[in-house]
Parts: sequence; C-alpha cells; structure tokens
Amino acid sequence: MIKSFCWLLLTSCIWAQTLADNQYRLDDSETRALHVKDVRSHIKVFLPALPYVTVSRMINEGLVRLADNDNGWEYALATKCTHPTNVTYECDLRHGVYFQDGTPFTADSVMTNFTYFQKQPFNYTDIQNSLHKVEKINTYKIRIILNNPYGMLFRDLARIFFYSDIYLKKYGWAGAATGANIQEAGPYGLGPYMLVEGVITGRKQTPKAVLKANPYYWEKGFPKIETITVFTELETDKALRLITSQEGELDFMPIPFNKKIETMLSSYSKLVILPSTNNFAIYFNLLKKDSPVYDKKVRQALNCALNQHNLLNFTYKQEGSFNKEALQVQECPLTQEEIHTVLDNKTFKVVTQDSLLFLWKGIEYQLSQYNIKLQYTITTDEKKVYDLLLSNNQTIQDWDILSQNSIDWYGRHPWLTFFNYQEGNPWSFVRNDTVMQSYISHFFRLEQGSEAFNTLCKKIRQRAKEEAYMLFVPIPNNVFAMNKELVFEPLSIGMQPFWKAEITTKHWSVRGNEPYPKELEIPILPKRIP
Repeated sequence: MIKSFCWLLLTSCIWAQTLADNQYRLDDSETRALHVKDVRSHIKVFLPALPYVTVSRMINEGLVRLADNDNGWEYALATKCTHPTNVTYECDLRHGVYFQDGTPFTADSVMTNFTYFQKQPFNYTDIQNSLHKVEKINTYKIRIILNNPYGMLFRDLARIFFYSDIYLKKYGWAGAATGANIQEAGPYGLGPYMLVEGVITGRKQTPKAVLKANPYYWEKGFPKIETITVFTELETDKALRLITSQEGELDFMPIPFNKKIETMLSSYSKLVILPSTNNFAIYFNLLKKDSPVYDKKVRQALNCALNQHNLLNFTYKQEGSFNKEALQVQECPLTQEEIHTVLDNKTFKVVTQDSLLFLWKGIEYQLSQYNIKLQYTITTDEKKVYDLLLSNNQTIQDWDILSQNSIDWYGRHPWLTFFNYQEGNPWSFVRNDTVMQSYISHFFRLEQGSEAFNTLCKKIRQRAKEEAYMLFVPIPNNVFAMNKELVFEPLSIGMQPFWKAEITTKHWSVRGNEPYPKELEIPILPKRIP
C-alpha cells in the first residue's frame, strides 16, 4: 500500500512539475474561429475504436439521434413523437429534407426503409421481435406499431438510418451484427456529410475514408468544415507522432493515458479530457472447451486477481472510474490461496489492438504474481478483432481472451454492456443461462430510469459477476489529442458531432503558405470537461 501511494504521488508530482516548468497559455482558438464554411477547410481524424459508428452518424440520419443529455437522444428527422398507447407511437417528420442526391425525404421514404429494415434488421437488441409494422398517416407523419411495450425504441431508432431508393435497391438494409452503414461511396444518405471515398461498415473498412459536406443538409449552417478524412488503421505510436510532431497530418485522435504529457507539450496539439460511459470490453472465449477460461473458477480468479484501484491509478493514470460490474475484494468467491492454485502456470492467448496494449501491460504486470503467461495477437486493424470475435459463434476461434475498445453507441444506456450476455446475440458467447436470459427478456420491456429498470440492472450486473462472463476493468475517461486550431468539444457518448466543429484562420488547411505563428506553438493548458 505504501509503495502504491509513493508511485501515485510520484506520478502526480511529475504532472505538476511539468505544468510548473513550462510556459502555458489558455486555449483562445475560439476567438479565431471561422463560423462560415471555407471550401478549403479539412480535418483529419484517427478513430481506432468503432470508426463505423462515428462515421455512420455523419453520413446517415434517423428519426432521432444520440445526444449527450438526460434522454440520451434528441429529435432529428422527426420533430415530435406522441405515444397514444403502450405499443404505438406517432411521429411528425421534418419538412424540407432532401437526400444527398437531392431527392425529397417523406413518409414514403420511411415506409420503404422500414420494409427493407424488417427483412434485414440488426440483431443485437430485440427490435427485430418487438417491431410489428410502420404505417403512413400522411406525407409527413408515420405511425410505429409494436408487438409489445419496448423501452429501447428510441435508442434503436437512433440506429435505424434512412437510405435513398437507389441505395436500397442495390444493397438492401443489411443490419445483422454491426448495424447498417453505407457500403459504397455515394450520395445515399441524409447526414451532414457524404462518403466520397472508402468504406467503413464494421466488418469491412478501408484504411481511410473521405467525407465531403452535404449541400442539402437540413440543419442550416452546418457542417462547418468541408472535408473530413477518417483514418482507421494507423499504428498508435505513428498516429501520436503525426498529431504532436507534424502539422497537417492529423487533427483529432484518442490517446493512451500515458501520453498526456507529450500531447500537452506539443507545438501543434492540445489535450482534452472528459468522463465517458465507454468501456473496454474484454471477452472470454466461453465456447472454447479446451481453453482455461471455459472453467468458471478460472474466470472468477482472473477477475479477483485484478486490483481495480491500481489499474485505475497506474495503468489509467487516474483517467477513469470504477466499473459497477467489477468484483470488489469482499465479493470474491475465492480465497487468495485458491486464486493462486487456479491460475498458477496458466497461459492465455490474448487478441488486442495495439491501442489497448497499455492496458494489457498493466493487466500482465498484476497477473505476473500468479505465474501467468500471456501470448498476444496484436493488430492495428479493428476489423480483424471483429472477425475473430463474430466468427467465433460459427467456428470456434483459437483465442482465450479478446479485448475491444468499445464506445457508448447507445448513449448512457447500459445495453452497451448487457448485450454481451444475451444468448443468440452475435456478440455474446453465453449459453444455457436461463436466469440471465429471463432478466434480459424483461429488460427490453422497461423504461430506463424506472425503479423496476434500476432493480433489474443490478440483478443483471450481479449475475454477470457471479458467472464472470467478462474480464471487468475500470471505465476509461475520454482523453483526446486535438489540433490547436480545431474548435470542438467532444462528447462522452458514441457520437462525435464533427459537423459542428470549426477551424480557425490559422488552421493548416486554410492558412496557405503562411507559417504557423511561433506564439501559438506555446503549450496549451489541458482542458478537462466535467
């Protein structure tokens, strides 16, 4: 305990000394912001985790969209929805909306899209069973009819995007495990940006995608930036060099927690930190019978062996919070002697992206006292992680533990983690747990925030702990490196509204041959959003 405190104190002192030894300035980029889009404006972002989720929300639109508010969503293509009965909703549609090819969006567009959706829905919630049909009331009003009360309807509506007739005839809706996204570049969506180069759909992605501002976008005055290039497969160290050491190569990326000081001291980047409801999803291969983790005691022992406080303080550099599903010391069903016996001399095959290596090195250090060995498969390509994860239900893959850097694409809703426990879900390896499945089935019928909902969430978390279905680690903060001339406040949920971002007159894309002013190279004090 004393040693841990000393290391924590040393880390804090290094951080404080860094601030004291360097001249810092406040971020004044907003005073130079371009509030009107310049056709030369261009930002480059690196999204190692679920890039298709962020991109889908820039090129697509639904009746509602995720929002960082108490509801977790806000109206988008719908302006109002009423709830006449517990299984019907009537929604007014926004007038004057056009697809990216200039064709109008009306109730007929909604009807066509839902027809395709019900043939190929996504299958990681219960919408495929709960949605009965959609009816047209008039040109700008539709009715949604459910088979049963469904508390997650608006969360799912934020994932049900609308596509042009041309696109649907060519590709259908194609939901399945990752939800739909545009499968080829073209003016097929309703979002603030059009995909003009590359593809990002979850299971399929190019190393980069290029987006251009949609001239027909309904939200007047947006987007503020003409071009966004999204990178998906950069090595983390290379990306860090690009954003901190070279101007014009990268404008936005999440960073490992141990790279805060380098980001702060950069001539070109600034540091932004905020809490999140993201998580690191660390899967056990519950289907691989010859894996050590097939034994529940091994899974429990691994969870008991991890010191959550030390992970948070030293691996996360205090940038996170405790996971409600993590085992506390007093909850461990095993004694220390049993943990050592169960874990001694075990070898685990681990799959991870390189962006999560910092986490695994912290885990490996803690597990080393139990004579554990970790054999890594490391990739910069998230879709390789997806392939090993999602194909495991069809053909059992040769891994024991797999980590996914998951963002909150359900916006402050616990389904982000609970869907890993739903049998039949492509992301889940849970089998024959009738107790958990009864919980999950009931979960869909309840409205978030109700007393019954909160009680049931506690039961689901407790069951997940008892069965040790995942390896639970603390919830990470969002820690971003941003170009100093990018004016943007990130969100804590699984949507980054880059269409609301602005750049300044000193941004590399509009500055021309003028060198970056020396006075702006002075480091900026970190911004910590509450």
